[in-house]
Amino acid sequence: MNTSSHWSRAWRLVRPGRNPLARREDRVEAFTVVLAIVLVIVALPVAAAVASGVFAARSEQAATEQATRYRVEATLLEDGAPIAIGGRAGAVQDTSPAEATWVTRDGATRVGDVQATRGTLAGTKVPVWLDEAGNAVDAPTTALDARLLGVGTGVGLWLAFTVVVLAGQRCGQFLLDRARWARWQEEWREFAPH
Repeated sequence: MNTSSHWSRAWRLVRPGRNPLARREDRVEAFTVVLAIVLVIVALPVAAAVASGVFAARSEQAATEQATRYRVEATLLEDGAPIAIGGRAGAVQDTSPAEATWVTRDGATRVGDVQATRGTLAGTKVPVWLDEAGNAVDAPTTALDARLLGVGTGVGLWLAFTVVVLAGQRCGQFLLDRARWARWQEEWREFAPH
């Protein structure tokens, strides 16, 4: 089947017109197809607006965190957790909490738990991010993180909505097919010999 016959078949599905063979179910199905297409298209700017809002909020958070957090070197007071072996994957390269000491901007010495790579020995210097109070915190959110979260939210929202709309359209098509089959059965019984 060539491309033009695909398009003409799709057009006949969407617009049965005055075809005497088109039934009420065919017209309802055409309406559901058009409605699904319109809903998916209208969802694009809505998803873009949500993505923009998420990006703006995360960008503001990233700017605040970048301005208030700073990085220092902490010295481990104890060995990090032992290296874990994870089945087929081999050594697991993750971090675990370990007690360490660090010096804040104002010269105060602090002791607390920081994330250290497994197998790290006591006395090793590890990077740690601090907030304005000198407490160990997660690394600040970056502008790239904000951008990726915004785009991911928008795309994910639009795809989820599209799946729901298409699933609804397919369910409607299934019910319409059942109605068509029931009507055809009635018509066959009417004309079939007894």
